[in-house]
Amino acid sequence: MNKTIKIILVILGSLVALCLCIVVVGLLAFRSTGRILQQTIDNDPVEVAAISDDIADFTLPAGFREGQAVRLANFSMVTYTAVNGRTHIYLMQAPRALVLDKNELERQMSVASGTDQWTEVTVIETQSCQIRGEEATLVISEGVSHNGQRYRSANAVFDGNEGTALVNISGPVTEWDQEMVDSFIASLH
Repeated sequence: MNKTIKIILVILGSLVALCLCIVVVGLLAFRSTGRILQQTIDNDPVEVAAISDDIADFTLPAGFREGQAVRLANFSMVTYTAVNGRTHIYLMQAPRALVLDKNELERQMSVASGTDQWTEVTVIETQSCQIRGEEATLVISEGVSHNGQRYRSANAVFDGNEGTALVNISGPVTEWDQEMVDSFIASLH
């Protein structure tokens, strides 16, 4: 074997070893990220209440269980699931330091849930509403879940206690309770 071939083989071997190291490090990082995210999801009712209070005060509708919460990099989210296990309420908030244009977020939300062929989501209605004393737009959409069930979703962007917030209520079309949605939206203060 001549010197050039040896150099090429050493370089190729080094590149293969480097690629394997990158893959191993990536897998370990991905696995660690999963563990970290699991540890950030909080089921403690006191912590869930504290995080939800940072977003907005509200009255949880009857038939919803204790929630779960996440606070990560000053982003907050709480989620509540109805006892049927299929209807969900999500409240999310970005930090105030992250300047978000509410009108642009509403437009993006409308576009994202408009006519995307992959998700089969369609906006069926927009309603004006009041959240925390300010005008907001409630966007109601329908789509198909991963298991082929028709779902409905109501979304609105509003000013939360500590930043721009989003409320999302979703559930099967066959179990949709617009009265509950309107009551929950009205309770946000």
